Order: sequence, then C-alpha cells, then structure tokens
Amino acid sequence: MKKLISILFCFGLLSAQSSFVGEQFDRGSINYSDRTIQATGIGFIPENVINAGQARRAALRIAKQDAMRQLIEIVNGVVVTSETTMSNAMFDDVIKSRVQGAIRGARQVGEPRYLSDTSIEVTYEVPMSGISDVITPPTGFLPSLAPGTAPETSETSGPTTSGITGLIIDVRGLGLRPAMSPRILDQNGGVVYGPGNYTREYSIQNGVAGYAKGLDKASADDRVKGNPLVIKGVSASGANKADVVIANADVMKIQSANSAHGVLRDCRVLFVLD
Repeated sequence: MKKLISILFCFGLLSAQSSFVGEQFDRGSINYSDRTIQATGIGFIPENVINAGQARRAALRIAKQDAMRQLIEIVNGVVVTSETTMSNAMFDDVIKSRVQGAIRGARQVGEPRYLSDTSIEVTYEVPMSGISDVITPPTGFLPSLAPGTAPETSETSGPTTSGITGLIIDVRGLGLRPAMSPRILDQNGGVVYGPGNYTREYSIQNGVAGYAKGLDKASADDRVKGNPLVIKGVSASGANKADVVIANADVMKIQSANSAHGVLRDCRVLFVLD
C-alpha cells in the first residue's frame, strides 16, 4: 500500500512539473500556468531567545521577512510585455509602493518546514492578478459588459466560426517567453490582439493569455476547451520574445471568431509551448 501511494505521489509530482510554465529559482518560482509567484524564506533561531516557543515564533517571523524580500526580487523579473519587465514597469514611487503592498498581502502556502539545522522554511505566494491590477492602466481597453450581456456580433466574410470557444496559437519551436501581457501581431507588425481587444477586468482576473505545454493540454484547458480555433504561429517578436507573429492569412479567421463569439474580448487565448 505504501509503495502504491509513493508511486501515485511521484506520478502526480511529475504531472505537475510537466504542466508548469514559467521560471524556477532556488527559492521561488514564476508560474504563468496558474498565474502565481512564490518565494521561500528561511529563518534561523536568534541567540537571545528565552524558550522554545519564543524561538519558533522568532524564526517564523524572520523566515516570512526573508520570503517577502525574495518575492520582491522575483517579481522584479516578471516579464510584463515583450519590451518590459516588472522592474521597468515600476517607473514611479506610487506604483512601486502599491506593488510592494500587493506583495505584503501574499498568503502562506502550506505549513512551515522545520529543518535539521533548527532553521525554518516558509513559502509565500502572491497572485499575478494583484500585481496586474496595480500596473495595468485604467484606460485603453474595451469597456466591460454588463452582467449577462453578450458581445456584439456582426456578419463577416471569411472562414466559419460556428461554435468557436477560444483561440489556440501553436508557438512550439519559436522560443516564445511567457508574459503577463503578450500580443498577437500580423506579419506587417499590426496588432491583432492587444489591450484594445479585451476588457481590463478580464485581463486582470484571468490573464491576457494562458499557456500550456502540448496541444492536448491546451485543448483541455478551461480557457478555450470545447471547439477552439487553432492557429500556427510564425515567429516570436520583441526584446523579450513575448509577442507572437501569425500569418496574414490567419488574421481574418481570428477576427471572424472574435466577431461571432468574443474570444478576444474574454481573453480566451492560449499559447502552446514546447
């Protein structure tokens, strides 16, 4: 029985690792799959403690402070757009202060880990939505729809989009890097998908786009599952290689799917990575 449990645990761990999209660090991670940022802090017992209870509380406090420092450092490296990282996006003291405030609101993940050298490890996590809410400007987006209101539709020529539930862009082999606010461009540099195509509310709550490894995982993702339109990307663009260039011939397919079903407005866009 113990052997079976161990096998199932290892299988679950491998499955979680295979679906992870982001960056792993010695003491933290940026996860674009579930849109979270984690950091692990370490606390050592101070020399001037009186008893075991005080020692534990002091070590936990130090570990949390260390985790907050790690979070700030990791958040600074998050890719926001194809030209900007978080460290560049915090261009004034007000934004920087608000981002740090969002980090201070991070929640503890799991229980503290008590190590053999008497130190304590604790992990804290902050959602990308909290960071995105701070750095996303209030204007330049589609207006939010009233609850229960369907997006406007229009008759367009081109490929049929009946029942399209989302948009999948296959970017395998292109070296695309995940980002908080990626764009889709045509081969002339025109923006097919960007802030003017979706609401600020959707982009903050759900992320501008999702990421998955492999077409099967992408097709089963709640963001697009059902009958997604699948397009092959042509190249990655920008200094951070976060934007996707698609063939001009595919632009009409996406515009038709959006006109009929609002796939861009609702951020029902997902990129397939290697």
